[in-house]
Amino acid sequence: AGLIDAHEIALPPGVDAAGPDRVAPPMEPFGVHEDADVRVTAILVAHAPVFPSFAFRFDTAAGSVVVSGDTAPSPNLVALARGADVLVHEVFDDSGDPDAGEALSWQEQQQQQHLLSSHTPLSAVGKVAAEADVGRLVLTHFVPGDDVLAEDHWVKGASREFDGEVIAGADLLEVVI
Repeated sequence: AGLIDAHEIALPPGVDAAGPDRVAPPMEPFGVHEDADVRVTAILVAHAPVFPSFAFRFDTAAGSVVVSGDTAPSPNLVALARGADVLVHEVFDDSGDPDAGEALSWQEQQQQQHLLSSHTPLSAVGKVAAEADVGRLVLTHFVPGDDVLAEDHWVKGASREFDGEVIAGADLLEVVI
């Protein structure tokens, strides 16, 4: 055996098989791994057209971390993250001109629609963290890239709806629980 023992995650009973037209039904988190050091739970999240798409929670003696994966705002994710020490969540910037869509090419319009239906806007990510009552929010998977908008832009945007600490993630960032 190597360092990783990879295996498929079985969908919970009553959840139909994968497919691009499937959506994540409301559900409770379910276990995917447990040993003496960590308990890993998962939940299905909204990331059409990808199904299944998961968020994960890692609980250890030191604390808990939830990784959103790619997802639109999701009650399932809120349920998984409830009370976690850290929520690592993807985000896209939606602070631009709402009328600019008319000037977008068809391809740009398709990309914009994908972002709106399958990812979490900056205007909503703080609310997700607040609803889950997490301790800290670490933003990641920035659209546009984190080199386009200043770190402060992301932190201020998420802090509008969330009173906890907000961190704009970066490669090799270490967050102590």
